[in-house]
Amino acid sequence: MLRFSVLVMLLGLAACSANPTQSEQAAAPASQALTRAQVIEHARAYVSHRWSASEANVFHGEDRFGNRIDTPDAEGATLATGWRSSGEPNQGVSYQWGGFSSIAEFEAGVASGKWAGHLPTDGKSFFTPQAVGVDCSGLVSRVWGLSRKESTRSLPGMCRRLEDWGDLLPGDVLNRVDRHTMIFVEWADSSHTKVRVIEATTREGRVHESVHIADELLRRGYQALRYPPLATR
Repeated sequence: MLRFSVLVMLLGLAACSANPTQSEQAAAPASQALTRAQVIEHARAYVSHRWSASEANVFHGEDRFGNRIDTPDAEGATLATGWRSSGEPNQGVSYQWGGFSSIAEFEAGVASGKWAGHLPTDGKSFFTPQAVGVDCSGLVSRVWGLSRKESTRSLPGMCRRLEDWGDLLPGDVLNRVDRHTMIFVEWADSSHTKVRVIEATTREGRVHESVHIADELLRRGYQALRYPPLATR
């Protein structure tokens, strides 16, 4: 079952990494033409997106491939920030392990009864095509205008490392291989000790904006990365 699950995961990631539709290509400018302001605007759209869920979007159990799936809803996932299925508005696109959904794809998936997100709660979870949402690197890939989903492991190979975090600009990322990545928005204080970022996390179960202490991120092994095609202004 484990070998089959790994195969399913790879097939699922390949599927979610497919080229965007023509309508999506028209709606999102190519990464070479993106400005940093557009990257942050797109990321904040994931944070502020409001949507409604029903019981059809809730799932806690095994998908058709035998993978454990847990949506980040407030009731089943016991998250204070979890979404609710009562029809009241929720905010922030859901976290989905391996997810690479555009906002339009997320909205359409929820409306069609797909599961809204997926938290890897048992350490053995894999991507499932039966859910919609984004994970941390899926969010970065989307707002950078990439045609496929990259990972925390592949991002360093396509980026330039910034040795001096003082050089960070909006739209750069703070990345820790095999752990997490987040989009730099701005310094949260005048002394440049705290960074404001946009990220998709299992802790919140959604895309959200937060503040971290820079020295703590450095201690934990995060690197500052710049995607070269992104405009510097």
